[in-house]
Order: sequence, then structure tokens, then C-alpha cells
Amino acid sequence: MSRLIQTRSEITESNQLHSLTESSDSRLLILDYTTHWGFFYIINNRLTIAKALQKESLVDTIVIARVDNVKKEIGAAFVKIDDSTIAFLKLSNIPERYQPVHQGSLIPVRLLSDEQKGKRIAVTAIISEKKLPKEWQYKSAYTVLYKPDNSIASFIKKTFHHIEISKILTDNEYIYNELKGIYSNLELYSDTKLSLSKLYSLKTKLNEAADSKVYLKCGGYLIINHTEALTVIDVNSGKNVASKKADKEENILSINIEAAVEAALQMKLRNITGMILIDFINMAEEENNSALINAMNDAVATDYVTVKVIDITPLGIMEITRQKIDKPLNEYIGIFQTGV
Repeated sequence: MSRLIQTRSEITESNQLHSLTESSDSRLLILDYTTHWGFFYIINNRLTIAKALQKESLVDTIVIARVDNVKKEIGAAFVKIDDSTIAFLKLSNIPERYQPVHQGSLIPVRLLSDEQKGKRIAVTAIISEKKLPKEWQYKSAYTVLYKPDNSIASFIKKTFHHIEISKILTDNEYIYNELKGIYSNLELYSDTKLSLSKLYSLKTKLNEAADSKVYLKCGGYLIINHTEALTVIDVNSGKNVASKKADKEENILSINIEAAVEAALQMKLRNITGMILIDFINMAEEENNSALINAMNDAVATDYVTVKVIDITPLGIMEITRQKIDKPLNEYIGIFQTGV
């Protein structure tokens, strides 16, 4: 067993060294799926971020909608955003300045989702004034007031601005032509015998990311369970058992620290958000709980959203919150399984 990392400075130094090593082989794969572009950030052959961009997305578009019907009993209004599309608008998402709304009212709305089978587009009337053109109220219904840049280059800049990418790889000529004048580290993969997806075993990596069980190098493992209110991650020692009683506490801390680093990666990869409870293996010494909190704080420091490590309860459960800015990975898995 490797020497136990005991102090925050040692943990930080180890993580920084690990990050420097990782950044030398960081790759962004961009693949073409039927309705989406798939983006996969891989470091040293480990998938750490997976995202999808809908090719014809209307999300964040601002349009003048016409109120079709108001249903106060369900706290919602149904609004038309074009001649034939009716969207769902919560009454709580209508600012006071537009109240009261009634059938026929014109109101600017921002699209929160694209149309899906069996599910209406969701919209909100809470919009930054900066994005509303002056005198918009003189425009007719269904006028598009703002349309976001949904290009591949824009998505990369918005989604991966916080990380270092040594190489961007795609096997799609359209994607390559879109990006070739922007990124000098772009490469077009052209091996017809082995697809880019198979070269990096993306199917296997995505299946692992959908599995509730995640194995640790030390022999332990994590079990990830989602409920409606929160996510619970259970840490198990598995086959890793100290041979001597004297080594037990040190061994548990070592397992817990490895589990903390892996849990941070899984939260980012799976985009687990909201309240997260991690049930670590109980430790007898309070200073080891402090070392574990330090390790987790360092592990989540590289996340692209806000993560707060709150505390460890007397039962050894760490409480964490993670900001939501995108869909969880499991909502994209079906898209990735139908393509490449």
C-alpha cells in the first residue's frame, strides 16, 4: 500500500501533480449522432465529461408569445410561440410587470426546452432586460427577439472553457470544417477500419457511467443510488482489508480518500446535482475526518459548477450540494446509444 496522504498540503500537492499529468493527455472527442452532437472529454483514457448538443435546438430563444389559455387551478398558462406550437408557462414565471395575463395577451418568453415526444416546450417570462430589444411591445406575435448562437464552436467555448484540451478529435467532416479555422489542435480522424468511438471504447465507458457500482483501484467500490430528493453514494471496502488491527484506521482513511476523489469525478461525469450524501467508512479519529473533508474539497475544486462540501455527520456521512446547470448524463445515454 502506498504511503498515506496525511496533510492538506500533501493532498493538494498530489492533486496538482495529478492534474498536471492529466492535462498532457486531455482529449475532446466530437461525434455525430442522429439529432445531436456528442462531446466527450477524456483524460488518460478516462471519460470525465460527456455532453450533447441538439443540432436544431431552440433553447434560450426569446419570442413574443400569445396567451392561449390561463389555468389558475394548475398555476400555469398555455402560450402559442408560433402558429401551431403551444408551450407551457408557469404563472410563477411571469413577472409582475406583465400581470395580469389573459387569453390574447402578448408576452415575451424564453424557451427552456425543446419539444419532446409527449412533452410540451417549457418557457419562462423571466428574462434579462438586456436581451429584450427596446420597444419590443410594438412587435407582432411570434416575432423572434433573440436567437442564441448554437454553433459547435460556441458550445465548446461555453462548456469547456474551464479545462485544458490538448487535442480535439472528430471523424465528421462537417464538424472539422466548422472548427478548422478556430482550433489549431483540431484533427480529423479518418481510419475507416476502426471508428473513433470504438478506438476510445466509448460504449464501454458510457455503460460504466450508467452503472450504479464503481470499482476503486484499492479493491473497494462505490454504490450510487438516486432518489427523487437526493443522491446517496455508499463507500465499501470490498476486498481491501488491513492485515493488522494497527493498520485498520490508516487503511480506512486511504480507502475513503480514494473514494472521495472518485466520487468527485462521478458527480462531474454523471452531472449529479442537488443534495448528495456520501456514506464513507466510519473512522475513529476526528483528524481523519478533517483530512477527508480536505481531500474532497481539493477533488471538487476542478469542477465546472459550484460544489459545496458542508460537513461529515457523526455517522460518517458527508453532505455535499452541487449546482444544476445541465441535464444529468442518464438523460443523454439513450442519444449516445443510437448513434456511432
